[in-house]
Amino acid sequence: MTQPTSAVSLRITEDDLALLDARIGMDGARSRSDVVRLAIQEFLHNQPLLQGMKSVRIPLGRNDQVQLGKLYELQGTTPEIAAQEGLKLYIEQAIDKIVNGIKLDDALEASRAATMRRSEYQE
Repeated sequence: MTQPTSAVSLRITEDDLALLDARIGMDGARSRSDVVRLAIQEFLHNQPLLQGMKSVRIPLGRNDQVQLGKLYELQGTTPEIAAQEGLKLYIEQAIDKIVNGIKLDDALEASRAATMRRSEYQE
């Protein structure tokens, strides 16, 4: 059963209207109203669960969608879970690179300090 709806007036630019019209026929949208309803639902349903949290939109190509679909069937891994795990892995690797880079610089400085300077190489 369909829920009752309310008519709402809204002003948008011609450019946004053209983008809205371009979405008609996609994702089951048959009209401008359908596109706007879908956009509002996606915006509201994809908000972070807690205050102070942020969300990120990631465009997925067809191949990524297919692979994620297979992972979901096999393991129940949703695209959101995969994206979160990927982001955690990226952050961990980036921090490791920074930390290891600092350790390498410290080791190089310690080695340089321990090296005896020879008089024939000094000016």
